[in-house]
Amino acid sequence: MALILDIYARVSRLGDDRQRSTGGQVEDCEARIVERGAQVGEVHIDSGRSAWNPRVKRPDWERLMSRLEAGVTGGVVVFDMARFSRRPIEGERLILAAERGLVVLDSEGEYDLTTANGRKTFRDQLNAAAYESDRLSTRVKRGKRVKATRGEPNHSWRPFGFEQDGVTVRESEAVVLREMVARVLAGENQDHIVVDLNQRRVTTSTGGQWSRESLKQLVLRARYVGQVVHNGVVVGHLPGEPILDSETWDRLNTLFASRRRGRPLSDVYLCSGLVYCAHCGHRLTGRPRTSHSPYPDGEVRRQYWCQPRAVRGGCGRITVDQRELDRHVGALVVRILADPRHAKAVEAAAKATEGKRRPLRAELTECEHLAEELSGRLGRREITLKRYDVAMAPLDKRIAELRAELDGLDSVSTAGTDATVEAASREEWTARWNAATVAERRNLIRQALTNRRIVIAPAVRSAGRPKFDPKRIVIEEERHAQ
Repeated sequence: MALILDIYARVSRLGDDRQRSTGGQVEDCEARIVERGAQVGEVHIDSGRSAWNPRVKRPDWERLMSRLEAGVTGGVVVFDMARFSRRPIEGERLILAAERGLVVLDSEGEYDLTTANGRKTFRDQLNAAAYESDRLSTRVKRGKRVKATRGEPNHSWRPFGFEQDGVTVRESEAVVLREMVARVLAGENQDHIVVDLNQRRVTTSTGGQWSRESLKQLVLRARYVGQVVHNGVVVGHLPGEPILDSETWDRLNTLFASRRRGRPLSDVYLCSGLVYCAHCGHRLTGRPRTSHSPYPDGEVRRQYWCQPRAVRGGCGRITVDQRELDRHVGALVVRILADPRHAKAVEAAAKATEGKRRPLRAELTECEHLAEELSGRLGRREITLKRYDVAMAPLDKRIAELRAELDGLDSVSTAGTDATVEAASREEWTARWNAATVAERRNLIRQALTNRRIVIAPAVRSAGRPKFDPKRIVIEEERHAQ
């Protein structure tokens, strides 16, 4: 039977005219096989795949090696050894597979991997290819570092919000970027933002659609605050005015740094993570109950429960209906915020100062919540102490500024203000609650509770169909929170 030889071709970058095309490589390899009097087996092509970077997966190379190691093919032909691999460790894998006598050819010769001289020649070729890749990598890194220190951007494609030079702002996209950032900071669900952008046919700089990850990566790029970063260190600044100011940039980074890993909160479960189990103190989370009868409107019945987990799990002993709890918590929040006795605590009752005091209090509540989340992530070792310090520095500064501003407002006498003007009416707070998004309602819950929390007590067993008892909702001091 005629000898069967596979062909392997590869280019590192698509569209690079300096490299021999994969089609040209395959033609040369086919000619070598004809010269040898063999037959062409499978043709394996990895386009746009680096053979030097160990993080890059080459699926066709893996298939080729599997065939060689299984003895399905009698050998391989490549245009040159640099196309096969630029990592000596991968060459050793081929040497091991060649112990039974595989044929290894390139455009100039043959490597007999069953002899010491053949293995030496083969290794020398791979070592030379690895050396050239290392030198190229060093030159590229040095060039990027020099450009960065000059304040020049390093990018492979046009960054969103800029022209091709990476410096000149494209205002039509800058407006969209500022909109994205404002909506993220306002607490809007990122999936909603992505869907809206795609429906409006706002594309990425490459013409693609937005995703949750691409949006996050975009808004966190240091170039938008005018910074040039190299290896994680700010080494220069772009000329001209940045698209985002430093305060907005700090808030954005702190927000993402404070978020826990895992799935984003669902808009269905308003109280998820905000109410606690009376038995063990863990936060309640939401889940659907498809095995139960649906709600009267046909929607799936849902509940909050103290979910047991193998690590830091709850007790599983507390459950409460989602709709009933959301409704009663909403009424409770409105009652607290509308009560004149709580006006000073929530900074929202006095109409005369509400325009100044309310946004400050809301931002302070958000900042304190972010600080708690960061502390929790540090305690769970989800972030390093260095990342914690970097995120907390601007956050601590902003918290101090907000408290100072609020203290200044509190020091202003309001003795001459009419009580009907000071107290925000329940109707006004109800209207605000009804018009708020889920994220805004969650902020209102935190604002109303301040240093307290909502605990769900066990249900009292009774005959007949159980009804929700509002007395199960207990407000206690935050010091026992887990």
